[in-house]
Amino acid sequence: MPMSPSTATCPTRPGFIHFLERMNEGLGRFLGLAALLLVIVQFSLVLLGAIFSYGSIWLQESRLYLNALIFMGGAGYTLLHDGHVRVDLFYGSADTQAQSWVDLLGGLIFLLPFLFLIGWAGFPYIFASVMNLEGSTETGGIPFVYGLKALIAVFAISLGLQAVAMIGRSLAIILNSEESS
Repeated sequence: MPMSPSTATCPTRPGFIHFLERMNEGLGRFLGLAALLLVIVQFSLVLLGAIFSYGSIWLQESRLYLNALIFMGGAGYTLLHDGHVRVDLFYGSADTQAQSWVDLLGGLIFLLPFLFLIGWAGFPYIFASVMNLEGSTETGGIPFVYGLKALIAVFAISLGLQAVAMIGRSLAIILNSEESS
């Protein structure tokens, strides 16, 4: 199976693309620690409930926060490592240049406009939550619901930056391929 342009070595890899990819790589590694913390929290909840008949709203809500952090924050990391689901009609068997064209056009036509809409609809929602310092409706819950909603912005920004890197890398591969032919 050929490597996708997002993971293929690009001979003309601009520093900005490399910077964006390293940033998402770092975020992904940090989120790996958050996944470990999620396992510990879940184990603690099961242990506390089964042995001591004790429940904690704060711990229960922290599972939701950690899960959202991992999935929303890790979207750019997943794109960096070509882990998103795609309808693979011809992409897997195509050469690197054809894959680069699919990534370039898909990023420009579908991904960036989608992320723009997420940001356009999400930022006022986040802003209102932050301005009201929205907290949990449960007694003893986490008082930072606005932080949870801010993950919408983290999603749009991290995935958007990786989309820019993917588009730049694809463009560099296409231009380099055209220059060498």
